[in-house]
Amino acid sequence: MQNGLKKLLKLVITVAVIFLAVRWCSSQFGSVIPLPGGSGNSGGTVGSGKGSSEESGGWFSPKKQNDKPIVNEDLIEDVEDLERELGIGKYKGQKPSTQTQTTQTPSTTTPASAPLTFKGIPITGSPSAFGSALVKAGFKNAGNGTYTGDFAGYSGCKVTPAGNPVQEVRVDFPVISDWDALEKAYDNLQADLTRKYGIDPVVNRNLAVYNLPNGTISLDADVSNQSSWHVILKYANAGTTSSTGTLGRNPIDDL
Repeated sequence: MQNGLKKLLKLVITVAVIFLAVRWCSSQFGSVIPLPGGSGNSGGTVGSGKGSSEESGGWFSPKKQNDKPIVNEDLIEDVEDLERELGIGKYKGQKPSTQTQTTQTPSTTTPASAPLTFKGIPITGSPSAFGSALVKAGFKNAGNGTYTGDFAGYSGCKVTPAGNPVQEVRVDFPVISDWDALEKAYDNLQADLTRKYGIDPVVNRNLAVYNLPNGTISLDADVSNQSSWHVILKYANAGTTSSTGTLGRNPIDDL
């Protein structure tokens, strides 16, 4: 009887030693040692992948103690940048960085160096040089710094450059004594400007202002006296304090 118990005890110890040896080898040499049991695939394997205990029903979970942790380098850099900017974490006590990242600023808020153009002519230079360019574009010199010609589909428009160098151009359209016709002309010009520049104007009564990166274009109407009702269009470069089309072409090209 005692001999039988001793044999059974030796058998249990032998099985335990073998089991521990298998487990130790699995943790040291990877997921290549098949294990008995499990309700999933027969012969589940230790480790990650299809032979893991979660999928095969192995006896124990795979060891991960020898695996290197997955490190998100981008996240670490972002955290370090934030700590450096705020002077916290390992940068605590240091003066926060004044370095700013370069971002793309919307063009509608960034003043541009290039001046506005009038019929393709840059609004700059001396009055005489700008006037000569207007004459080449088909306008006639009417004296007193004014020019007359066709603009945006209307004939007999008066063009007045202002400034030295020129910074503003005013266009006085022909007089329209009929209110409905005046309103239609104004609305058509506003629609053309909105379509060409792709922005909505800031409107105050009959004044519509288009704020562009390099200046403003304003559409107005003189309605003080019926005998002089007409539409007024002004082009002014950025920073300018306001003072004061060829037939056969698409009128919107002039605007």
